[in-house]
Amino acid sequence: MRICFIAHGNFTHIDAYLDHFKERGHEVHLVALAPGPRREVPTHDVGAGEGLMRLPHKWSYLPAMLRARTVIRRLAPDIVHAHYATSAGLAAWVCNAHPWLVTAHGTDVSLGVKSPIWRVLLRAIFRQADCVNAVSEELHEMILRLGTIPTKIETFTLGIDTQRFKFSERALLYPTKPLRLICTRRLEPVYDHATIIRSMAILKQRGTKFILTIVGDGVLRQSLEVLAAELNITDRITFAGTLPNTFLPACLDEHDVFLSASSRDGTSLCLLEAMASGLYPVVSEIRANAEWIKHGRNGCLHKVGDPESLANCIESLLSGLEQTRAALVPNREAVIKRGDRAANMLRLEEIYCQLSASTGSARRSGHSPHRSCRAEAAAPIK
Repeated sequence: MRICFIAHGNFTHIDAYLDHFKERGHEVHLVALAPGPRREVPTHDVGAGEGLMRLPHKWSYLPAMLRARTVIRRLAPDIVHAHYATSAGLAAWVCNAHPWLVTAHGTDVSLGVKSPIWRVLLRAIFRQADCVNAVSEELHEMILRLGTIPTKIETFTLGIDTQRFKFSERALLYPTKPLRLICTRRLEPVYDHATIIRSMAILKQRGTKFILTIVGDGVLRQSLEVLAAELNITDRITFAGTLPNTFLPACLDEHDVFLSASSRDGTSLCLLEAMASGLYPVVSEIRANAEWIKHGRNGCLHKVGDPESLANCIESLLSGLEQTRAALVPNREAVIKRGDRAANMLRLEEIYCQLSASTGSARRSGHSPHRSCRAEAAAPIK
């Protein structure tokens, strides 16, 4: 099967899709709407430029969409898969090469629906797509409210490699030792690291023993380092920078508690990696996190943008160690059940096969392809 992905060149998670389907023996191409790192599959850079990918400037890269259409028509793929509805999804709509599907990852829909113009465009994109993949139930509901046919929506995340992120038994939360905290989100405004750092200052004032490792980089790194210095907690925080993903499992194994303060999100793969590895999650009280974490049962949910709420959640772990430990194995089991990459990619491959088969049959009979993407009888290509 010839599969063509459309995505921003710097979209981190596209590599997992490219590598998986290449390893499965498919012919894989990437149409990159903006430059990115070198990939091990044929990459067609149609060149939008980094600054033009933000919502207010999407119209500025219409020429890139037109170039993408030329590439797609030349490749004549069996399936086109676009990532992010308001960038690659819009490009796929312009290309109009059936069958195609679009994955909504989070802010493309959650921010897009707030704009009258983008609501209209999103409706059109989802109406034309043969399948819409939502990575969380919250996004599923938003897409439904835009009038999308329910049977067209498939809700599952990319997932993580649960074989790489193995469960690690750890001497969790001994009162005599510092709490080993870690955050692995990019240093971008949406992830609100400032709330985490301010909560660390509260914990220090209360005499709580802890160390925090912040993994990742981004536009806010310098300002966050300044904030840590102003709050006099640089001795408790390590800014580790970006780590290759191959090193991340070992890094997680050296910590006990995963932190995230994001103000909005899809299904966080960072959260799934931490849960699979046996870390206890303390994350913001947003819908995407609440789909995985039940407060006080298998993790803690803190109020968005509230350092004291986060500090209180972290401190509460010390008074409920047995309950905290008891949540760790079920957390991994939940990730294996719903967030295992191998299983979810097989599900995606079945959708590809069904869409390709139904579209090919419709073309031969002269009818429009069926718009449902339920893979009832498809089998994966060996």
